[in-house]
Amino acid sequence: MSSAPAEVRYGSGSRGRVSLNARSSRRGWLTVSLLLVLSLLAASLLLLAQPALVHAEETVRPIFTVTKPTYLPYLGQFAPKPPLPLEVRALWISRFDLGSPPVTQARLEALIEAAAGAGFNVILLQVRATTDAYYTPGLDPWSYRLTSSRVADLGRDPGWDPLAVAIELAHRRGLELHAYVNAFSVWECGRGAPPHTVPEHAYWRLAGYNPESLHYDSSWRVHALVNGQPTPMGDASTDPVPCSEYLWGSPGVERVQAHTEAVLKDIATRYPALDGIHLDRMRYPGRQYSHDPETLAAWRATMPPVTFEDWQRNHLSDWVARYSAAIKAVRPGITFSAAVWFTYRKTAAITFSTSQGYFDYYQDSHRWLAEGSVDAIAPMIYGATFNGDFAKWQVLAEDHVRVQGGRQVWLGIGGDMPEFDRISERIEAARALGARGLAIWSAGAIDTRGYWDELREGPFKDPARAR
Repeated sequence: MSSAPAEVRYGSGSRGRVSLNARSSRRGWLTVSLLLVLSLLAASLLLLAQPALVHAEETVRPIFTVTKPTYLPYLGQFAPKPPLPLEVRALWISRFDLGSPPVTQARLEALIEAAAGAGFNVILLQVRATTDAYYTPGLDPWSYRLTSSRVADLGRDPGWDPLAVAIELAHRRGLELHAYVNAFSVWECGRGAPPHTVPEHAYWRLAGYNPESLHYDSSWRVHALVNGQPTPMGDASTDPVPCSEYLWGSPGVERVQAHTEAVLKDIATRYPALDGIHLDRMRYPGRQYSHDPETLAAWRATMPPVTFEDWQRNHLSDWVARYSAAIKAVRPGITFSAAVWFTYRKTAAITFSTSQGYFDYYQDSHRWLAEGSVDAIAPMIYGATFNGDFAKWQVLAEDHVRVQGGRQVWLGIGGDMPEFDRISERIEAARALGARGLAIWSAGAIDTRGYWDELREGPFKDPARAR
């Protein structure tokens, strides 16, 4: 018979039974103890032999090798992105686009925001119209339009600086800001003499006006022949030489040119974040001008003799080069551009009747580009004739682009089109011709027509850089 089973306690309150007798139990414990002693001895010997194993590891070959996978780092996020295509997409913002006086900061900001959203990359903001300033003076007084519609407010501080505001916002939205400056339009027709201001308006300054003697020298104005006699342009449309759109200063008069040069240099100097200066009305107001005394004397003294027309063209071109040198001496990297007449001069391809910048306004714009006096020209190919006739627009565009060379032609396109497809057609044609840019006249027209979205979703869908 087997003995009674031994009772073994596993813990408090736990009980189990093992079917082995006491003797068998003692043998088992001795066996387990012996195995434990042998295991400890083997481990000790292994530890004592470890240095030898370390030194002999070169001769030991593992049965198999586990190779950890190698992961190349992902560099896509650090790889340089290809540059955006180069295409100037300029938008003119004239003083009239800013709305009825007084001009507001909100209106200016809204137009710049809309232009950025539509895909433009250059703003051409008018900051000088009739020798006045849409920026802190300066050499010209504050424009009255910033304060009211009253000429009496010429020179009155509006409390904000449109040019500074525009530069800051344009840069924040990724656009370039160029100051658009009228060269020789000194004052408005039919508004009478401007008030005296600080700084003094060019209407008085160029005349060397003396308030005590009331001396006023009108020789700075463009002159036309009346009954064979050189006669200055008047203030009104009823004068013997009627005021024509503006009261014009003569490009042949040194002090007129010097004042414009000083203004351009002043703007470039005091607004160091400005990206460009855009010149407009760098021309004579018509073929009949200017027979002022200073121009006639300089022309007659020219040796070898040249025609009067050639002298005026050459003189104007020389001053464009002088402006450029003055500006770039202050700001070497600034862009200097000019809005130019839609037709340079007629060619065999230009079969329709048209006025010509070269002959009618003494503006040799292709020479300015070829000689590097300007970085870009913007031919103003818009208005009723060219907005309504694509073929005429294209033939003039081709004539300008052919002289682009290493510089830039920004083809002018009218924004006041009854159908957006006409604008899109001209943008695509400009690209096909190889023009390096385009300029749309103007922000007010695009805003009135509501074409911002069409530009963003159509021809300006893919972004481009201006330089």
